[in-house]
Amino acid sequence: MFALESAVELCGFATGHDRIKQQWPAISGQLQHRWRKLTADDVLFADGSADYLARVLQDRYGIDRREARLQVHEFESGL
Repeated sequence: MFALESAVELCGFATGHDRIKQQWPAISGQLQHRWRKLTADDVLFADGSADYLARVLQDRYGIDRREARLQVHEFESGL
């Protein structure tokens, strides 16, 4: 569990560094390709960020916060 929490902190949730937020408009297609349940409104949201994406994933996929953050971290690592 500690490794997961450390990884989540490194991806920007705790540190304030958020590559997803920086690249949000440019990665909307990648987001919808990775998570098919995301709507156009989800990815066109002007203030998109890693935290926002994790909250949306929780809602769309019915997963817990930790799993959503892990998925976002894995995605962000590939940017």
